[in-house]
Amino acid sequence: MKSAENKPLFVTGKVLENRNINGDYFEIVIEAPDIARNARPGQFVMLSRWNINNLFLKRPFSFYQIDAEQGRFAILYKKIGKGTEILSQSKKADQVELIGSCGNGFSLPENVGKIALVARGIGVATLLPLAIEGKKKGLEIYSFLSAREKNLLLGPDKLGPLSSHIFYTTDDDWKGTDGKVTFFLEELLKNNRTDFEAVYVCGSKRLARHIRELQKEYHFAAYISLEERMGCGIGACKGCVINTIYGYQRVCKEGPVFPLEEVILNE
Repeated sequence: MKSAENKPLFVTGKVLENRNINGDYFEIVIEAPDIARNARPGQFVMLSRWNINNLFLKRPFSFYQIDAEQGRFAILYKKIGKGTEILSQSKKADQVELIGSCGNGFSLPENVGKIALVARGIGVATLLPLAIEGKKKGLEIYSFLSAREKNLLLGPDKLGPLSSHIFYTTDDDWKGTDGKVTFFLEELLKNNRTDFEAVYVCGSKRLARHIRELQKEYHFAAYISLEERMGCGIGACKGCVINTIYGYQRVCKEGPVFPLEEVILNE
């Protein structure tokens, strides 16, 4: 699934806002018109706000919200290491170095009317721009969200208004789903209550495996957005390869979005 070809740009962006939204989770808004203008749902940006000898590489972040008209975009991220710790200390007007937009993002099949978005944890960040685009096109959107704990459930506030139906479960409140939010999707398909032209998943290979099983049975298109450690973000270092039915492919270049049936998940 290929996005329109564009060459990533190396630019400097300006922090407009950086706020803590929940524990170790932050949302940062960056002004970078050239990148925002070309950004597409499912793509990502390589970012750094540090100049430290032992912290040389930029980090990849999915676009969480894109505002091409205002020349800005948002990133939802979790503070988990030295790089994101430094990023979490960003203040208004700070400068960041960027490479983007990178990778191949999402596209919507022709004549699509109804789609399902399946996310675990921060995987919702990748899917929100797709939901926004789908809503603009008048699609019926079903959202399925899961997380380890209730307080780590991200996205209902933003995805809710965009969704015709929204389902969620957490590991500490199963709601009869055995911890799998895909249980709701399976029930809808099994009882012939709805059909989906496409299902999009991000955030958990366990969820992806279940979606793949359902895809084989109910024959819908399915796409996965993958996350891997990256060195360059533009396909040169080949440090983010994954195994597919076509051999090894780069998440940063051929991905991060792949047709689900092409990815070998049982590793």
